[in-house]
Amino acid sequence: MRNAHRTTLAALAATVTALVLAGCSGTDTPSTADSGPDSEPVSLKVGYIPASVYAYFWQAQDAGYFEDAGLEVELVPMSGGGEIIPALQSGSVQFGISDAMGVINAVNNGIGIEYVTFNASQTEESPIHSVVVKDPSITSAADLNGKTVATNASFNTDWTMMRAWLRQGGADLDSITFLELPFPDQLAALDAGTIDAAGMLEPFVTSSRGAGLEVIGDFFTEVQSPSVLSGVAATNEYVEQNPDVVERFVEAVEKAVDDFNADPQVARDRIAENTEIDPALVAEMNLPVWSNDTDPSQMQFWIDAAEEEGIVETDLDPTSLIWTR
Repeated sequence: MRNAHRTTLAALAATVTALVLAGCSGTDTPSTADSGPDSEPVSLKVGYIPASVYAYFWQAQDAGYFEDAGLEVELVPMSGGGEIIPALQSGSVQFGISDAMGVINAVNNGIGIEYVTFNASQTEESPIHSVVVKDPSITSAADLNGKTVATNASFNTDWTMMRAWLRQGGADLDSITFLELPFPDQLAALDAGTIDAAGMLEPFVTSSRGAGLEVIGDFFTEVQSPSVLSGVAATNEYVEQNPDVVERFVEAVEKAVDDFNADPQVARDRIAENTEIDPALVAEMNLPVWSNDTDPSQMQFWIDAAEEEGIVETDLDPTSLIWTR
């Protein structure tokens, strides 16, 4: 089973196509030598998905936090972990977003990466992932026995947590067909009846309610709350060779997170300005919960979940997966 799972790295994260900004960057490798904030700016490329979860990049850029830290940051839109992790390995980006399972899968397959900040989560009070159905007779996990359930990708946090939620709700996983379907395509598939349930992410959860569909559960937070799911990663080698740059980059991101926590409207403004989501929908949808002091032990939940699914076969130390000052 382990060898089979090694082939799934390219499907670790969502292709959130409705949120992608126009235009992509070149692939020239920038200079990454350490320097002080008052020296020549350090050029960095950051691979990310232009979605609400990673809105802190826009705030750090717009508020001048990267510039104040002596960093010239280029945000490079990418499709997900299958593109970002190889880009980290090659050095074409210095930092890149990843969900928890992306880092675990990479390390399990011998790729030396770690989180420099593990900062995005959701809670029972503010879930951003939900199970959405059209058929009113489906009201629980057990009602999905023999049905088709869509997640955005396989072997990522969404797929793993959907299976945990179904298992917790008494569903028979062997009877359920799991289908990979990008978030923007899930609503149409439900409407057409080609799937029976979808594991959706905001803003698609909120827009589905407006389309008359039903939410039957919050499949992340009903299993684990708070549920820390993603952050920004770099290679172990880059972190070791550029500690000052890493420190300054993380401090700039943390200032943006502080802004969001002080006034959530700042986050909504950045999302509305940098995505194609209707501003009315941005005002209504749930936001992620961002934190600058996530305990590395939070990764243990995902390690245990990966072992439950047979994705990893060796013990991983959660503290080795998250950089600490």
